[in-house]
Amino acid sequence: MTGAAMAAVMLTTGVGGSGAAGVGGQTAAGRPSVVVIGTGGTIAGTAPSRVDFQTYQPASRPARELVDELRPEIEGVARVRAVDFGAKGSGEYTIADFRQLSLMVDEHLRSADAVVVTTGTQTMEELAYWLDLTVRSQKPVVVTAAMRPWNVVGSDGPSNLYNSVVLAASRRTVCFGTVLMLNDEIFAAREATKTSTTRLDTLQAPEVGVLGVVDERRVRLQRAPARVQHCAEPDQWRTPFDLSGLGADALPRVEIMYAYADAGGEPVDAFVHTGVKGLIAAGTPTPAQMAPLIAALQSGVQVVAANRNGSGGVYETPEGVIAAEDLPPQKARLLLLLALARAENPEQIRRWFQRYGIAEFAPDTRG
Repeated sequence: MTGAAMAAVMLTTGVGGSGAAGVGGQTAAGRPSVVVIGTGGTIAGTAPSRVDFQTYQPASRPARELVDELRPEIEGVARVRAVDFGAKGSGEYTIADFRQLSLMVDEHLRSADAVVVTTGTQTMEELAYWLDLTVRSQKPVVVTAAMRPWNVVGSDGPSNLYNSVVLAASRRTVCFGTVLMLNDEIFAAREATKTSTTRLDTLQAPEVGVLGVVDERRVRLQRAPARVQHCAEPDQWRTPFDLSGLGADALPRVEIMYAYADAGGEPVDAFVHTGVKGLIAAGTPTPAQMAPLIAALQSGVQVVAANRNGSGGVYETPEGVIAAEDLPPQKARLLLLLALARAENPEQIRRWFQRYGIAEFAPDTRG
């Protein structure tokens, strides 16, 4: 990282400073403006009783209702406006919906200081990584959710939303791309994954850990995602995946093939028959899977090899197959989908995986 870039990172994010900051250091212009975009999920859910922790109706409360319940507390933090993108469980959203949400986030960031997106935890990590790859603004984007519905005893929804507003309003994550906030902890979109269907500490980054925490109104950052090294160079900081001129019909279909003992190759044939442009091989393919995978590759389907184990990387691959290294299959799928929408050259796609899927702190000349 150049000295100018490092200085820009330190000034915008506070990295390298005291390691902790509240939200009280606002400018004379007043409190920062934060837009909360609701997409539904458990955080907007309603349970039939205060102790029905897993039995509830998700996406039953609009974002404005959630924000208004916290209005007395967040008024001292930021000027917050709530809008709804949708009211579904996170698993119900499509790639076309993801595209529209990215455009909506960028639209609000033209005037707001930061955006918070509330969603469900099932595909929270995928939604966050999609936004990380596609949002053009360097302003803070925070994705949050909850493991318990809004109205139960001990719900994590109110605290997660409040902490996300605190984090967004602090503007400490300028140039971080999209981050996730859950259970007081801050995660990079690329690194976070859901690990439990019920526990509040479900979000983890198995090998690298959290970026930091929010303690009341204190934002504590211990590290930053690698992309901050390009903070002073917006054209280098942004990915090539600008959706503003890319229609939903230009986003190709990419699927995941899961490897397990004695797995058959019929799903690969079926995917190819239905017109997929890319396949993610999650785990080492069986012999029965390998033959149709090679045939798919030879027919022009791009194949990416990823691990299925939650941590660790894939590095050595057959010729023509791209290694995802430690990028998990569900996120490798999104990166491949976006790459195929922009280029058909396998070498270009490979370079994009190296730069955006496997980002690291290093002089970056990989294109």
